[in-house]
Amino acid sequence: MAGLILVLGRCDLANPTEPQSLVVEAFFTTDRPLPSITLRRTRPLDAPGSRDDNAAAGAAIEVVLDGESVSYEEHDARPGLYVPEATLGTVPADVPWALTVEWRDEVARAQGRTPPPIDLGEVCVEVPDAPVQAIRVDSLRRDSLDIPAEQGYLYPINVSVRWPAGTLPPGADTTHWVRPQLRPDTAEFSSRVVNFFLEPVDVRREDQFRTRNGQRAWRGVYAVPVAGRTSALPGHDLTVTIARGDTAFAAFARSRDDPERREPVSNVEGGLGIATAVAIDSLRRTVEGTGKQCYVP
Repeated sequence: MAGLILVLGRCDLANPTEPQSLVVEAFFTTDRPLPSITLRRTRPLDAPGSRDDNAAAGAAIEVVLDGESVSYEEHDARPGLYVPEATLGTVPADVPWALTVEWRDEVARAQGRTPPPIDLGEVCVEVPDAPVQAIRVDSLRRDSLDIPAEQGYLYPINVSVRWPAGTLPPGADTTHWVRPQLRPDTAEFSSRVVNFFLEPVDVRREDQFRTRNGQRAWRGVYAVPVAGRTSALPGHDLTVTIARGDTAFAAFARSRDDPERREPVSNVEGGLGIATAVAIDSLRRTVEGTGKQCYVP
């Protein structure tokens, strides 16, 4: 990689949303306890409020998981945050779930099926011996040919991720989607502009990832900027996360950073937001020095 041209994207202005719309955030995670659920209400752009102002307080929530019903109650100190009144243990794999929320005159619903668990296998990190040159171009000044450019250097770090492919019985659901993601511990190491040219995250149907020796595989890249061509790689922690979900999860994950949209794709009937079931695994390791290092959970 001789260099990168990083182009700043445009910023769109969003129109005001309708006031008092219910926004749901619920993620049911396989093999973990029932989650808390967050409810908010939309507000017009010219009347922003605090977290408490935006909370949808006083709602009634019911979750049906594999035929068993659980009611939720609002947290004493956190308006808009709801917790289960009883525990059913951990969320099992491959069972149906349904969510019903009643707030004022609105009723929001969502349903789905929990995915099988997902487990990270080997994670390999490859750091080049020296940084590469990067040119950052500010494309916001479209009325002039004098486009300002700024030269810098960065380490493009390749990370390969593997997880067991598993076997599916005849007639089983094959529409699971997987989202591998690389997250360095410092926000400066990544940006929307840099990520457009690299690939620190991906969302694909699981059967679209290549398979070798019974393992699914994905290769991503993230960047660490440095001061000059002789700068050493700063030591940092990297978290590799992998999540499996359904088509609603994939649509939400793909659209949450889309600048053309006012909000991510929602699967909530009668409201906005996301209510879905996922399976998650992650690995956190310190990255320092050059060369290739492999880790196994």
